[in-house]
Amino acid sequence: MKEEMQLGKYHVISKLGEGATSTVYLAHDDFAGRDVAIKVIKPEILDDPHMGRVYKRQLHAEASLAGRLSHPHIVAIYDAVIDAEISYIVMEYIRGGTLEKYASPGGLLEIPRVVEIIFKCCRALNYAQYNGVIHRDIKPANILMTEDGEVKVSDLGAAIVLNLEQTQVANIGSPGYMSPEQVRGEVLTHQTDIYSLGVVMYRLLTGRSPFNATNLAGLSQQIVNGEFPSPRSLRGELPPLLEKIVLKAMQKDKRDRYQDWKDFGADLAAAGTLEQHDILTSEAARFSDLRKMALFKNFTDVELWEILRIGEWQQHPEKSVLIREGDVGEDFYIITEGMAAVTKSGRLLNTISAGESFGEMAYVTGESTSRSATVSTSTAAVTVMRISPHNLANLSDHCQLRFNQAFLKIMADRLRVADNRFASLLY
Repeated sequence: MKEEMQLGKYHVISKLGEGATSTVYLAHDDFAGRDVAIKVIKPEILDDPHMGRVYKRQLHAEASLAGRLSHPHIVAIYDAVIDAEISYIVMEYIRGGTLEKYASPGGLLEIPRVVEIIFKCCRALNYAQYNGVIHRDIKPANILMTEDGEVKVSDLGAAIVLNLEQTQVANIGSPGYMSPEQVRGEVLTHQTDIYSLGVVMYRLLTGRSPFNATNLAGLSQQIVNGEFPSPRSLRGELPPLLEKIVLKAMQKDKRDRYQDWKDFGADLAAAGTLEQHDILTSEAARFSDLRKMALFKNFTDVELWEILRIGEWQQHPEKSVLIREGDVGEDFYIITEGMAAVTKSGRLLNTISAGESFGEMAYVTGESTSRSATVSTSTAAVTVMRISPHNLANLSDHCQLRFNQAFLKIMADRLRVADNRFASLLY
C-alpha cells in the first residue's frame, strides 16, 4: 500500500509501523474529523496453511469489539473491515509511546507513577472482563502512554471474546508475560491477565524480567516451576507492601493469586496512600474515594472517571471558610475527606462529612446565586472536589443523566429530613 491513498473512507497519511502479521497506518476520518490508526492484516498471514485459522479467529474477535468497549484506559476500536481483498481494524490514534522504555533499569518511573499506571490497567481490564473479554497478551508494548501521561491498554488481537468463541487457542501471548496456565495450554480466565499485569508491574518497578532463560523451553519451565528474585532484592527502596502486591499477582497457583481485579486495584490504591506522596496527586486514590460514596454508588467505572476528571481537588486547612454566606457563586462542592460546619448568621445549622455536597443551589437553579449559608472547616483539614456547572455540561449524555438522577435523590433525601425535623417541632 502506498502512502497518500484512500482505504475505504479513510485517507491514509503515513505508515506508523510494521510487524509480522500487520502494518499500521496513520489515517484521517473526514466524516468524524479525527485521525485514526488502521491495522491492515497481511493477506499471506490469513492464508497460512498452519496458523491461518488462528489469525482469522483473532481478527474476528478483535473486529467484534468495534464500538463495544468504551473506557478511558482502553484504546477504542472504531471500525473493522474483513473481506477477501483486504482486512483491517480502525482504532483510536494515540500520540505517545508504549511502556517498553520504562521497563529497563535506565528508564524507571517513580514508584507512585507505576502504582497509578497499574491501577488504571486494573480498571480497564476489569471493565473488559465485565464485557466478556480477556486480553491474553498484556505486556509493556501493549500499554500506551499518551502525550499528556494517560494510560491506554491496546492490541486486543489476542483477546478471548467469551460469548463469541466456543474454544480457546493455547499459547497466544508473549512468552515472558504468560501465566503458568497459559504456558500449559489450559482454559484461561481473567486471572491470566492478572498474572501478566503482575509481570508488567515487576518490570516497571525493577527494570528486570523475573525469569532469564536462553530458549523458549527453558523460559516455559521457569514460569511453571521456577523461582524469581524478589522485587526488593533488585530495588531496595520498594515498600514491602508493594512487593507483596506484585508477588500475589504473580502467584503460580490461581487460588493464591488475586481472585478479581477489584481486590488487586484496592491493594494498589492502599499502597498509593502509604507511599508518602500527596493523596491529591494520586488519581487512583481519588477514584477509590469517589467509589466509596453513596452519591456515586450506581456509576459505572467509565462514568466515574468522567466525573473525576471534571472536578478540581482542593485541600483546605483547619479554620478556613469554603463558601461564605451572601457571596455569589455557581460552583458546588463534594467533601471527599473530613467534616465541615454549615452556619447561618453565626448559628450552627448542620455538619457535613465525606460524600456530602454543598453549594449546589446554583446547579439546581442554573445560574449564579447568593450563598445562603457559610461552610467552613473547624479543627481539621478538609478535602473537597469543586465542580463547575460548565464542566458538568461537557460530560457524556449518559453520565449527565446518571449524575442528575443521583443528585436529585440526594436533594429529595434532604427535603425529607427537613420535613421530618419541621414536623417534630410542631408535635
